[in-house]
This record gives sequence, C-alpha cells and structure tokens, in this order.
Amino acid sequence: MSDSEWDKVDYDQFLEEFGKEIIIKYAPTILYSKKDKEHEAYISLIAFFFIAGGLLIYIAITYFLAPILFSLFLFIIFITIGVISAILLMINYLKSNVYIKPLECWFEVFKGKSIDNANFYCFSYYPIFTGNCHPNEVKNVIYKMYQEEVLGSKITISQIETYLKLNPLNKGSIENVGYLFQYGEGHPFNEEDITQTPWKFFPFIKSKNDNFLAVANWVHQYEWRDDLEYDFDKLHEYAPWVIQRWNKFNLKPLTEDYKEKVKWSLRNVDSLPKLKPWEEHFDQNVYENPKAYEHLTLINNAIKKFIGIEENIEKIRKVKDKLLLIKAYFRDLNS
Repeated sequence: MSDSEWDKVDYDQFLEEFGKEIIIKYAPTILYSKKDKEHEAYISLIAFFFIAGGLLIYIAITYFLAPILFSLFLFIIFITIGVISAILLMINYLKSNVYIKPLECWFEVFKGKSIDNANFYCFSYYPIFTGNCHPNEVKNVIYKMYQEEVLGSKITISQIETYLKLNPLNKGSIENVGYLFQYGEGHPFNEEDITQTPWKFFPFIKSKNDNFLAVANWVHQYEWRDDLEYDFDKLHEYAPWVIQRWNKFNLKPLTEDYKEKVKWSLRNVDSLPKLKPWEEHFDQNVYENPKAYEHLTLINNAIKKFIGIEENIEKIRKVKDKLLLIKAYFRDLNS
C-alpha cells in the first residue's frame, strides 16, 4: 500500500473483476449553463448593424436621387465595401460566440483498505470542458495565452470523487459512501476572484431525487441543484441549464501515458483520493489543494510584470502592445 493508502487500479483488471457498468452508474450527472460562454465581440455586432443600416439608407437615397445624380461606379464601390465590411464584422462576432460545454469525462479507479472481505474504492471522475472564460476580458485573453503556450490546449479539467465499498465475492453488494468535490455554493457565477473553497464531502443520499451537481462558477466548481434553486439570480440568469449524463462513449479511462500528453503535472489536479472512509469521522476532514490556482497566480504575476497593478486592464486595446511580451513570457516558462 502506498503512503496515501490508496493504489491506482489497472482499468483492465477492474473491468475483468467488476465490469464497466458500475463506473457508468456512479458517474455524477452534472448541470451546466448555456450562458457559460466566451466574451462576445459586441462592438463588431453593433458596427455590423450601423453599416447594414447605413447601406440601406444609402440605397434609399440613391434611389430617390437617381434621376438627378447617379454614378454606377461609385454605387458599386460603396455597396461592395459596405457588404464586405459587414460580412467581416459578422464573422468576427460569430467566431466570438463560443459556448463552453463538457466534452467528455475521464476517470481513474483507486483501491483503499480492505475490511470484512470488502474493499474501499474511489472513482475519480474528471469532467472535461472546452475551456474557461475569465470574467475580465483582458485576463481571459492572457489566460488563453497561458493555456496555449504552457498547457498546449484550452481544455479545462474539473474533478469529482465518488467513494464506494465493493465486495469481489458478492458483486451485488455495493455500499455507497458518498461524494467529494470542491464546493462552490454561494458564489456568483462570474465572480472574478474565486476563493480557494475547500472540498466538501456529501453522503450518497444527497444525490437522490435527481439532485444533480451543477456547475457553480466559471472555474467549474460544483454545487447541488437543490442549493442552486435557493440562488434565484444564478438559477435564472444562467438558464437554460443542460443535463450532462455520461455513457460508455464519453466516459474514458485516464492512463499515465495520456496524462503526460495533456501535461497533467502542470494542471494543478491532485489525482490521489483525499479521504480515508475506513477511518472514523472521515467526513469531517477538510481538504484544500494548495496548487489549485497556481495558473491564476502566474497570470496575475505576468500582468504585474508587463502591465502593472495600477493599470486599468478591462479593455484589450489599452494593453494590446503588451500581449506579445506576455505570450513570450509564457513560452519561456514552457522551455
């Protein structure tokens, strides 16, 4: 047994002993908001309507003045320039209109102590999202630079642990222990400075009656749907909420080789189970990942270094000349 008293189980070995259905059955169903999306280029959209409206006014004026003054050459030039500009602006807006959603769910299986011929298991699930969107537009751009230069991709990884007690001699005997995850209840969805909220344990009964886990904020912490219903502003402002269930097609075992490929060690995810459910009062333990927001610290350090803490960094145009320096800074971190 390792120092943590948890050992990672080879997935093929677990599959042979218990099958995959149990992994699918206990994968936590989550709710995510369709309002969780990247910053939209509203200026491009507004400019599109101005140009489109201007073109319509120009065509109307040209129509009424045609008997007096009309130049086909100028008419074609103005219309061509206007249409091309409007198309480019609309394309830019549509490119910015990106929804953030779960792609798939990875998982690992850990085996703990054995008591009375039954073993404690932890299924560590990693819902994978297409990204995060920082509420501050400038920090969001810098965050994307960090992801591209250091992590190599924009996907983000959240984590939910499910604890069970399984008996290999009686596979129908399953004792559901509960869930552990970073609890984000009570925080606004787009609160810029997400605090290091502790991980909280909940008994399995908490998930009864379709009490799914809901994405609590832009960094993808979680809270229960029943808790979300008491938060009127978040519940309705970020509706509709979409149910994401996992199946054999989008639920995938996480291998050590793939961990290297996605630069797992840089993603500030602590794989090992945090609880020891064979101990008394284990549910009262508090866990905080000391590396959870190291990436945000790196981003803030880059801002202080190249932009300065006194600068207003809400508008990209004000710091555009500093972005290439920050990108090079992140590239150097990866070298």
